Amino acid sequence: MHYLITAAVLLVFIGLALILKKNDKFNNSALMEKALALIFVAIFFARYYSYIEYTINNVIGIEKSPLSKFNTWITIISIGLSQTAFCVLALTPFFKNKFTQTLTKYFCLPAYLLATVMMSSSRVLLMGPEYPEFGFSAVMLAIENGFGLFLSCYAWLKDFKFDKPEKGWHKVVIALFFMALVSFPSYGLQVLFGKGNPSLIVDDFTVVHRVFLYMGFIIPVAIYFALRAKDYETKRFAMTFLSVTLLITFCTRYKYNTFLLPWVWPLHLCNTAMFIIPICLIFRAKKLFYFTYFINVMGAFLAMIMPNYNDVSIFQWSLVNFWVNHYPAFFMPLLLVALKIFERPKIKQFYYSMFAFFVYFVVILFCNAWFSNYDKGVDFFFLNSTFIVDKFGTWAENIYKIKASFTIGNLQFLFHPVYQALFFLVYVVIALGIWFVYAQFFLIADAHYEMTLRRRKIKQDEIALASVLDGRSIEEPMNKDAGIKLELKNFSKRYATSKVYAVKNANLVVNGGEIFGFLGPNGAGKSTIIKSIVGIQPITEGAIEVCGYDCARQSKQAKGQIGFVPDHYALYEKLSGREYINYIADIYDVSQEDRNERIEEMVKLFELEGSFDSSMKTYSHGMKQKITIMAALVHNPKVWILDEPLTGLDPQSIFQVKECMRRHAEAGNIVFFSSHIIDVVERICSKIAIIKKGTIMCTKTIEEVEKVCPLEDFYLKTINDEQFASELLAEYKLARGEAE
Repeated sequence: MHYLITAAVLLVFIGLALILKKNDKFNNSALMEKALALIFVAIFFARYYSYIEYTINNVIGIEKSPLSKFNTWITIISIGLSQTAFCVLALTPFFKNKFTQTLTKYFCLPAYLLATVMMSSSRVLLMGPEYPEFGFSAVMLAIENGFGLFLSCYAWLKDFKFDKPEKGWHKVVIALFFMALVSFPSYGLQVLFGKGNPSLIVDDFTVVHRVFLYMGFIIPVAIYFALRAKDYETKRFAMTFLSVTLLITFCTRYKYNTFLLPWVWPLHLCNTAMFIIPICLIFRAKKLFYFTYFINVMGAFLAMIMPNYNDVSIFQWSLVNFWVNHYPAFFMPLLLVALKIFERPKIKQFYYSMFAFFVYFVVILFCNAWFSNYDKGVDFFFLNSTFIVDKFGTWAENIYKIKASFTIGNLQFLFHPVYQALFFLVYVVIALGIWFVYAQFFLIADAHYEMTLRRRKIKQDEIALASVLDGRSIEEPMNKDAGIKLELKNFSKRYATSKVYAVKNANLVVNGGEIFGFLGPNGAGKSTIIKSIVGIQPITEGAIEVCGYDCARQSKQAKGQIGFVPDHYALYEKLSGREYINYIADIYDVSQEDRNERIEEMVKLFELEGSFDSSMKTYSHGMKQKITIMAALVHNPKVWILDEPLTGLDPQSIFQVKECMRRHAEAGNIVFFSSHIIDVVERICSKIAIIKKGTIMCTKTIEEVEKVCPLEDFYLKTINDEQFASELLAEYKLARGEAE
């Protein structure tokens, strides 16, 4: 008869769905889908908590199962798959993505068809052969299967199309395998294999115990690598599914009568984490999350090291349930931050969590003392027993023996004040220490995440570059007609820690043969642009081309065209000048003949004949600056970039550097330099650009500037006179065709 109940539930709700579709209400069904999911959850838990687990208490192994061996296997598998399907159907309305819709269509319907076929066997295995067919639990099981079939069919009613998954079927099958694995009932191994080999006891740092501990670190790393590249909603769905299905498995021990006995409620720290994590994920409860982040993780780790069971073999239900509880309590909060589902906490969240823990701790102290009047085994946080005390010897036992008590009516409230106060203080101190461990963990995670993003971008750039080059060699410039040119195209740069752009929408063209002066006050964005050109920092938006090479996608080739003199140089000062320049020449694969010719020419120009073979640590500032310039020019770059190259140089050295600039530009190359020395810029530059607060205000030739006023006056008016600056900016945009 329970098959008729399943069919009736299925047909009734399908009929209602068709009526809604006919009335054009079907297409606006997001709220209704969520309501149906919540009804499904209520039905599931009404069934799940309605009977004492016959399987756990009576079925020790497959040989004692009331069913045949084959039937027992199929029944256990169907129970696990239906639990997987339940979690998918319950969560899908709250996570709209292609993956959940695919599972709903192609997995949930077969899973609930199997559960329906095996319904009689499930009733016998779960509730016992004597359980009546029309008992409450059996009826609820039939209703649950009918509703599960309806929700699975509902997905087809909305969209009767056979869609192929975006990532391919193999990835769906792999994901589904692991989803079913974590949904497998905690009593399943005991039913199928008995308690297992008595020698495989997971306790007291045996080999098996250590393996279980190692898995607590291996599992989260595997999950992290599987999900790190997914979008936010996919990661959140995966972690919500994991936490919910593990919560269901953990709750196997609880039934309706459990809630009438508060001294067996899940008030242990690790138990609370099983409930807190799903709540945090579903309702995005950040403040509650940071409590479990700082408190439950450490509690679970300590419990894993010192498990509170003895002589429990490997397949036994209670052992599986213990690790199902403590694994997620330990790694889930850390994993949620590593996957960026929740923001990394700041120290203030630590303080709030410790205060919340203090309140919770005091409540638990009184609960222990109160409930001990009804059950002497009450021991939340192990505050009422010597379980932890026994680990530390006689001095701890003496502290534990210090007691304080009072009575209220017939109830006695017994405390161990010194031990319990020390417990709290030590816990807080350890939690503070673990804060620093977390910090190191996330530094590693950040570095790895950045490396992952960088590799992904490099791969994308390689694909895009191959498409643009259309069969040409990567050594050829992307823009093959560019010639000797430096070009910024709508370049913008924003640093990771800032919401403000350091440079915004900068456009600039510098041609071969030009000495180009780049002017602006400190903090205007000069160094930001220069560092982006030479590849020291990545480009946020836009593009930079050097002689036709794209700096982002052809970085190696672009850098080969550049010689760079930074504002703060760093030399290998134990080397001589000659050794250092030859080292740089080796990097750029400069032939021996070419390097000898260039080195000889520059040594004479900079008057370094007497010291070039001496250690550079004996050099003056000016001499080191000259070596830096020589290193930038030894490979004869097409684009020579200098960032404040004349700072701290004497007049003779300034003359030599200017002369070197002229020679390089006269050879058809680009000299691009920033400087605060306006007189030098005015004398040697053919063209200048002025930047202010990350915006290029104008690009003009020196001749154009001198028709208006001296360069110094022009520069000061540009950066100080808002009216003048806005007019220049409008003129600059108009020249580029950017005016509104």
